[in-house]
Amino acid sequence: MASSSTITTSASASSSSVGDDHHHSFGDAAIPSPPPPTPSNQSLANSLPADADAAFSRLLHQLLATPTLSRPSPRLRSPHPASPPVISFDQPLRSDLLLSAASDFGFFHLAGHGVPSDLAYSAVADSQSLLQSQWLPVNNLLSLGFNHDDCDGESLDHDDQDRILMLDTSENGDADGFASFPALQEFSKCLEKMGLGVVQMLSSMERGFCENPFEKRNYTPRCLLWISSHRDCSNTGKLASQMGNCKCYPYVVGLQYEMNWWRQPCYAIGDSGERICIAPIADSILVTLGDIAQVWSNRRFKKVRSRPQPPSLPFDGRDDSGCISVTVLVTVPLDSVISPLMPLSVDGCVTNIGDEGDDDDDDGKRFHAFCLEEYAWRVYHERLPLKDPLLRYWI
Repeated sequence: MASSSTITTSASASSSSVGDDHHHSFGDAAIPSPPPPTPSNQSLANSLPADADAAFSRLLHQLLATPTLSRPSPRLRSPHPASPPVISFDQPLRSDLLLSAASDFGFFHLAGHGVPSDLAYSAVADSQSLLQSQWLPVNNLLSLGFNHDDCDGESLDHDDQDRILMLDTSENGDADGFASFPALQEFSKCLEKMGLGVVQMLSSMERGFCENPFEKRNYTPRCLLWISSHRDCSNTGKLASQMGNCKCYPYVVGLQYEMNWWRQPCYAIGDSGERICIAPIADSILVTLGDIAQVWSNRRFKKVRSRPQPPSLPFDGRDDSGCISVTVLVTVPLDSVISPLMPLSVDGCVTNIGDEGDDDDDDGKRFHAFCLEEYAWRVYHERLPLKDPLLRYWI
């Protein structure tokens, strides 16, 4: 019996030794335990919670993240230069191109105008001399028709950023020394002729002005020569700020000769208040449509809210001379009442043929009539507001 007991004990010890890795002893009982994890299911068990936590963390971050809301700053953008159609003045009118330029852009390049480039160069030289002269008033509101009493005792709008001179080309220039600069005088007359020609082109095309307002309506053309000098025009950031302080005046069409030294786009404020840049075409005339043109077209045309400003170097290459800008504005007298040009019937009454979408208006007009004097004063002093100044007259 002792021998049998010894064998049993040895077998039990051997069995216990062999299964030591698979059993835990609690007294005399042996309870099986689960097998050790393999490398595959161990990595799966560790990775699933981590991936789930990461996914949940990302989802929670997206749900709780505050959206970034920023007010758009169109004038601080750097848009690509616009490429409007080129209209040739000495060729048969392409109404489709002109309509596209007027309704899609609000500006275009005029070629075949016949204005000599050397005359334009001499006119800019005269303009610089005129701005630097001490005997001629600068920033003269009288040329616009405003009285000194309207300034509330302030000076005639001297500005740190630019100097402005306005001359009425339809008046006798001997009194203000305009005749002393024959090149500038001839140049302004050439651009004035081109401007009146553009109005005729806009009147003769389909879906343009229903007729020439200077020939068939009681509007008298008035042409202003607007000369300005601004600094740091090669710095785009300063140019954007400078454009916000740029003065303007209501006009039908504006004309600027595109000098061959313009190496960078011109900048202007578009119809919706956005900053637009216009790639120059050397020796062409840049034509912009203004507030009055948009009203006359019954809002079929887009407008440019400002005078385009070239940011390139000045014509004489001296950084301290400022950038000279010479613009001819075709406008109307201050006492004019501006309203859409609607077709007239045989008896002289306005016919009811509004555009699509105008059925809710009794006569198809999209603007109320308004006096130019009050509007011009506000536009000149508000300096390119973000809100469309014509919005208050919309129907």
